[in-house]
Amino acid sequence: MFGVSPNELPEPFLSYLGRMDATYREADSEELKEYFLQVLKRINAQDIRRTAEENLAAFEKGWRENLDALLSQGTSAENLKPRYFRPGKFLRYDRKLIVSRNPNLEYDLFTLARYLLFSGYLSSFESIYEIGCGSCQNLFMLSELFPSKRMIGLDWAPASTEIAKVLADSLKRPIEATLFDMMSVSPAVEIEPGSAIMTIHALEQIGEGHEKLLSFLLNARPGIVLHYEPILEFYDEGDALDYLAFMYCRKRNYLSGFYTALLDRQKRGEIQIVEARRPFLGGVIHEASLIIWKPRF
Repeated sequence: MFGVSPNELPEPFLSYLGRMDATYREADSEELKEYFLQVLKRINAQDIRRTAEENLAAFEKGWRENLDALLSQGTSAENLKPRYFRPGKFLRYDRKLIVSRNPNLEYDLFTLARYLLFSGYLSSFESIYEIGCGSCQNLFMLSELFPSKRMIGLDWAPASTEIAKVLADSLKRPIEATLFDMMSVSPAVEIEPGSAIMTIHALEQIGEGHEKLLSFLLNARPGIVLHYEPILEFYDEGDALDYLAFMYCRKRNYLSGFYTALLDRQKRGEIQIVEARRPFLGGVIHEASLIIWKPRF
């Protein structure tokens, strides 16, 4: 799914895989009906769209719950796990709807994907920035993989910066975070040239308003930019599951036109797209895809 050969699999990936239940089966016709009804009801729910203010309040509340767990129960990946990863039986995988006896399979597969992406693309960079760092779960995983590297989180929720400070103090590692709004690209943040920048499950919140962020990323002169995000251009509108995901993302005003904008920047000679891959490793309703690019200096 990610183009990694067996002899390149990092040890943390193999260790985690050995502890998880990855068994599954394809959903039957009755389960497909159940799934489609659930998703269509969600698409038509009154609360499916939120204002920017409502979004900020929701994320601040969620990350503060992680912060409270961190302070009361200690530093662990489980306490940084976002609450939107809910147990369930359905999952999109390899163009199919599957059912697993492991209710946390979505999060387990997400963990494996991050081990591959972080080890495969970020190991050579001394400073790694995450835009939309949220609960700081990715900064924590990165600091476990690369304890001496500098990790910088950028997020619009104050709770995220507090989590980063707790992690830095408890782990004695160079982890920090600062306030940053992806939509307005403020306050101004200095990025160390040649660093790695990544976004994971974060850009979906900005809809079509990604031009300021793209310009910011270009001006930062990073060595690499990694996105693991839902990319609408990769969906097949002739496929029922894909079309359902497309409807859901449109209704929620999720990231749209981003890959097209990157292709336009590449055509203008501003960037080089190193990788654009849909791994077909799904979520419950929609999927994340991988895009790697770097500026042409």
